[in-house]
Amino acid sequence: MSIEKVVQKQIEFYNNQDLEGFASTYSEDITVLTFPDNTVTLSGKQALIERYTETFKKKMFAEIKNRSIVGNKVIDWEIATNGLTGESTSLMAIYEVKDDLISKVWFIRE
Repeated sequence: MSIEKVVQKQIEFYNNQDLEGFASTYSEDITVLTFPDNTVTLSGKQALIERYTETFKKKMFAEIKNRSIVGNKVIDWEIATNGLTGESTSLMAIYEVKDDLISKVWFIRE
């Protein structure tokens, strides 16, 4: 599967609030970091499931405004909207894909 398809599936699961499908696109040792300081904000699939259980309660929806692919990384400009409040935030996500799973994510937030 192409790296773009892996990331696109992840976005579709996210938008459908499908936690099991969403988690299936990530490696067991997923690491989520902030950019540019590389602070680890999440480590491991269990932590991902716990974090996104709460996130999905907000009925979040991500709209991809732009996507670039460089090597094994997919770089998305996303607008994430809270489905309960309508509040939106703009962010960049850099997804690193290895063996058809997302292994690292860097978030760049305003």
